[in-house]
Amino acid sequence: MNRNKMRTFLEIIYNCPFILLVLFTSSVFFLFFDGTEKLKNEQDVAVLQLIEERIKTGTGEDDLVNGNDILAKKDQKDEGGAGEDSGEKQGEEEGNLQNAGARKPENSGIENKQERKTDNKNLEIIGKGAKMETHTTEFVEYTPIETDSRYYSDAGKVALTTAYDYVLENESYFNDAAFLGDSRTLGISDYAGLEGADFFCDNGMTIYKLLEDDGVTYQKTGEKVDMKEILQKKRYGKIYIMLGMNELGYGDTPMYLKQYLKVVRQIKEWQPGVIIYVMANLHVSREKNNMETEFNNININDKNVASARLANGRDVFYLDCNPLFTDEEGYLQADLTFDGVHLYAQHYDRWRDFLFEHGVEREEILQTEADGQESGFGEMGGSDGESASQ
Repeated sequence: MNRNKMRTFLEIIYNCPFILLVLFTSSVFFLFFDGTEKLKNEQDVAVLQLIEERIKTGTGEDDLVNGNDILAKKDQKDEGGAGEDSGEKQGEEEGNLQNAGARKPENSGIENKQERKTDNKNLEIIGKGAKMETHTTEFVEYTPIETDSRYYSDAGKVALTTAYDYVLENESYFNDAAFLGDSRTLGISDYAGLEGADFFCDNGMTIYKLLEDDGVTYQKTGEKVDMKEILQKKRYGKIYIMLGMNELGYGDTPMYLKQYLKVVRQIKEWQPGVIIYVMANLHVSREKNNMETEFNNININDKNVASARLANGRDVFYLDCNPLFTDEEGYLQADLTFDGVHLYAQHYDRWRDFLFEHGVEREEILQTEADGQESGFGEMGGSDGESASQ
């Protein structure tokens, strides 16, 4: 009986080629889709695990925005290839201040391995015994203090604006620009006079909510929009991101960096050829710097150093405007702020001028990439195979 049923079933299938085609196509689709998704997920997990490992050990990142580069570097290291320098040297600065970011200079002890262009304002924050790292995005080391917070640690370094031959621009440079951020970005929208740019920002915005379905306010209309839809439909030449203040007490810094990496990679996928500016979060005043909570400059600096790791000096750049507004100890100057966090309206012109002075032209990027390929520079951050950042 069962044999007869089986024979009848086989006869039906044999006589119906359409059923065979459907079954075959479904099997192939399932195997292919499941395999590619599994591979992509495994790569993402490997990239993020490597980021966390390098944050903990202090070793350098090459180009965190390009996950394939990281995996290739990891494989090379696992096979016995040249690894990264695994011992970051701490500065010899005496004393532990309760603010991170800037340290009052006691001498001009600066070690420079190569000539480069650096803002004079940034040089002012280098303190005694600090060592300047000579990579695309450079970090000035100092002696960190111990923290017991589960949200952050003292990074033990300050990230400088990505070293690059920036071009002086004017208002027209921002006609194809988008700014994504929180209340500080809202201040730039209101008072910097960049009328041609699109601003997508809200009080309380975070890197975790930026691409969520709740949306972000488009300042030209006052309406909530879906950033996923905007970034896939409208083409921008440059995108500025400044997020991290509202994340100070949510998750820890490695978690923040992982999400930032995902956002930057997604934007690069949706906006091929775009120039991305990762903007440092502005420090708070001495009065607002609260070591009893997570709202302090050590935490802000920890987030800034993390986000600066994403800069590669090719299409992702880190911009730090803190030296324009902070004192020698890294606090936001009290006479520039009405609440210890946000600037008075009349001071946003400094921020605007800073943005004008740090323009990057797409044509220069294409030429730089071409020169790199000819010279064997490749995807690394230095001509001798040095990593893009430490």
